[in-house]
Amino acid sequence: MAELTIAILGLDRLGASIAARLRAYVEKGGQHQFELIGYDNREDFEKPARKLKVLDKVERKLYTAVERADLVIMNLPYEDLRAGYELIASSLRDGAVLLDTAVIKQPSLEWSAQYLGPEQHWIGFTPVVNSAYMFEHELSPDRASEDYLHDSVIYLTPSAQCMREAIDLAVNFSIILGGKPAFLDPAEHDSLTAITEEIPQLLSIAAYSTAMNHNAWGDAQRLTNPPFNILTRYLLTHHPDALRDEWLANRERLARGIDELVRTLSDVRDRLAEGDEAAIEAFLIAASDDYQEWINRRHKGEWEEHAARGVQFDNSIASSLFGGAISKRLFGGKDGRE
Repeated sequence: MAELTIAILGLDRLGASIAARLRAYVEKGGQHQFELIGYDNREDFEKPARKLKVLDKVERKLYTAVERADLVIMNLPYEDLRAGYELIASSLRDGAVLLDTAVIKQPSLEWSAQYLGPEQHWIGFTPVVNSAYMFEHELSPDRASEDYLHDSVIYLTPSAQCMREAIDLAVNFSIILGGKPAFLDPAEHDSLTAITEEIPQLLSIAAYSTAMNHNAWGDAQRLTNPPFNILTRYLLTHHPDALRDEWLANRERLARGIDELVRTLSDVRDRLAEGDEAAIEAFLIAASDDYQEWINRRHKGEWEEHAARGVQFDNSIASSLFGGAISKRLFGGKDGRE
């Protein structure tokens, strides 16, 4: 049986849900034991996370949260991420594995190379939430659930230098969380999230900026029902500094996405100006039909094989949480296995 100390840095809905899942795993008789240490300097997140009672301890200093950790979930807000790497570097144990949940991975990969030592192992970690929660945008730990990642993909983006044992750990940890691990290259990952994460962010803020600069905004701001409120929510959930840094760090990929978006919007604008009913109808039907197919695949988790490299398990990896050198250090034994 493995005993593992896990530090969760950032106690939003994702961080708290990971803790809830691990606590439930232990309470339901899972073969491994976890000591869960949390950290968050945001009072609106730290206090609700404490009340969930899924963490063994909540530290008030970042570096003390990771001192004994074998596995670190780096889930800090993007504006705090680089400073977070710098602060924890000297406190991390040799052999520690760090899973980074940032929306884009290449900056984190560079920071890990800059601040972490050769015996500290970085892997990008992007969970896709359970389809039951795919329309929920609340980030508070109050909304945490142990099945938040159940039966959905968890993308792993290891560095080229990452040890096989660290990757094995991330794979099996993903399985314990209820996910289906798959691999992406960090650059490919960031190209995809430019479309699925950053374009929605940009649309949200551009929509609000357009409205607030409209000469009728003084009256229109009273007429703000769910369509407007939901679209512009990123201004409520994301700090401007975080969005600025994230967009600039991924600027080339985001710019390509914006070019595609501008072409689509320009074409729709032209068809509207021409009163081209057939073209507008075709635009809407094509999007609607594809959306129905996508939403069904998303709920069922049925994806094409080329979408990402899935994980193939042999018996030695599938039956054990750890393998190799990291396992030996943590748990002893001739080969580190049970």
